[in-house]
Amino acid sequence: MLGNSRLKALSALFVLAASVAGCASSADYSPFLRAEPAADSVLVRAPRNLRLFYEALPDVPKSSLTLSGPGGDYDLRGFHTMGSDDLMIEITNPSIPDGDYVVDWSAVVGEDSTVYEGSYRFSVVTDR
Repeated sequence: MLGNSRLKALSALFVLAASVAGCASSADYSPFLRAEPAADSVLVRAPRNLRLFYEALPDVPKSSLTLSGPGGDYDLRGFHTMGSDDLMIEITNPSIPDGDYVVDWSAVVGEDSTVYEGSYRFSVVTDR
């Protein structure tokens, strides 16, 4: 039979393990829903804008988007929302070359003050 101190220690360990498991599942949460261009898409012409959709309206001043690809980091301008729980930005020079691109984003969404981050990829292949 377990002593009282061992039973308390096992109980504490169980509570700690349950707490860590709960944190792990919430750490996987993201309010990001979809994007234009879509994640993992292959485009036959270069996009002019990036538009990301979330579960609630993002706070534009507390959010950011970057685009990197074969030419390094690309200039973006006009960061805004269209009021459709989205973030949108124009690619300054939409003549980006064929290749693989990464969009990195961070966003504060809705009433939640948490800064969520993520990234997705798409490709441009114009000479098919």
